[in-house]
Amino acid sequence: MTDQLPGLDDIQTQKWVELIERRTGVSIPPERKSFMLVSLRACIRASDAGDYDDYYRRLTTGGGWSPEWSMLMDRITVHETSFFRHAPSLELLITDILPAFLARNPDCGRGFHAWSLGCATGEEPYSLAMVIEDYMGWRPDGAMFGITATDISQPSLETGRKGVYNERRLVGVPKEMRGRCFRSLGDGMYQVVDRLRRRICFSRVNVMQLERFPLRDLDLIYCQNMLIYFSRERRHELLAQ
Repeated sequence: MTDQLPGLDDIQTQKWVELIERRTGVSIPPERKSFMLVSLRACIRASDAGDYDDYYRRLTTGGGWSPEWSMLMDRITVHETSFFRHAPSLELLITDILPAFLARNPDCGRGFHAWSLGCATGEEPYSLAMVIEDYMGWRPDGAMFGITATDISQPSLETGRKGVYNERRLVGVPKEMRGRCFRSLGDGMYQVVDRLRRRICFSRVNVMQLERFPLRDLDLIYCQNMLIYFSRERRHELLAQ
């Protein structure tokens, strides 16, 4: 019974910490080890694994990305996000990045391509889409843009693809954008309109395997509150890539 699972000693705990960091790059500091243990117990309970060793074998067999890995990472990483989070970053997009792009491409012969890295449940890429559309919408040539949104959590990506949020989640969205960027589904639920959802491609990416997910000709890499999960050395490696 998973409710009767014993605790892990220091050696066993370190084995799990090293496995998670090796496979995902996510660092588990000492103060989060108890949270990792709670997450492991919940995942074992949700599966039919008998104990920690059985679950460990499942995660290390085959070398691929299994549903068990998705479940574990979804619990270990906190998907804290919101619409229009950190206004100065979005303001920089309006005042510097988009004007510079249009100056380089006055005829908009190529579209603006952004990458939302660590997109969680989709609020970040949808915020980018609303800002970019609002800025470029005045152009008579209807400048094109697209956003690639990636995360390690499959459940979070599914939420992003659906684009359905309750009314409380829309608090950060400017009122003038709510009416044209969301449609009511009733019962306090809203969905991002199709024209914006078509602008975004949600895809699962493990940042430890970026070489398998080559993106070229990017005009913006937007990454907030993701590097906090990695060690200082790993951060430098990811930034260099």
